[in-house]
Amino acid sequence: MDGFVKKLRSLNISLGMGETSRVTGATSTQIRYWEKKGIIKSMRYGNGTNKRYTLKNIAAIIFIKDKMDQGYTLAKAEEDLQDYMHDSDDIHLFMSQRMKSFEKEGDVTAIGFGQIENDPEFDMVAKIADGNVKLYKEEHKES
Repeated sequence: MDGFVKKLRSLNISLGMGETSRVTGATSTQIRYWEKKGIIKSMRYGNGTNKRYTLKNIAAIIFIKDKMDQGYTLAKAEEDLQDYMHDSDDIHLFMSQRMKSFEKEGDVTAIGFGQIENDPEFDMVAKIADGNVKLYKEEHKES
């Protein structure tokens, strides 16, 4: 597996309360309230350390804030969040299990997803260029 892809999978990025509030637009009071209600969860890396919010939690905070800004109740925003997070988990699972390579060739970024299950002589490759994503079936290359 490509070293870059391996490093991406191992990242453990989190932000403190102030930065989370700044990047999400939610106040620290809102974030604490949603946490108290069990809608989001913070983490601590050790005893006596400040609360930290993972990228997944930050996405949830942005989602809730956006829904509430649109006039949704907190209960409805939380309900919609569950569906959103399920979809997000599926995307994360797909990327963590299938992303095999990440290469840059001039202006084209190629992301390899490995062998196609029902056609194992070929790999699935996404190529990104000029703001477009195209999928290609390429002859399988042994890793």
